Amino acid sequence: MANSFVTNLYPKPTPGATDQTLSVDDSIKQFSSFNSLTKYVVLDVQVSDVRVTYDDSAPTSTNGHILYAGRSYTWSKQAATAAKFIEDSTVTATIHASEFTD
Repeated sequence: MANSFVTNLYPKPTPGATDQTLSVDDSIKQFSSFNSLTKYVVLDVQVSDVRVTYDDSAPTSTNGHILYAGRSYTWSKQAATAAKFIEDSTVTATIHASEFTD
């Protein structure tokens, strides 16, 4: 049996949640807490690429997944909470996140 999670095709913005914006430079950044009703976080990376880790290790220029500028991502609240970011170049990046629920 395949592993899947079915959710509403059109999730609703979480009532009372406000967007978060991170300026990601050469120091590790994380999102602040999310609303208790939030299930998903939609984010986009702006200006330059970033590196991210989810396992409590520090992202570095050689450690972490690369998130490319100009792309958007949909994560579980748990993944967004665990995420640690650092710039992947010498240019400060921006990450903008919005919270959604079913």
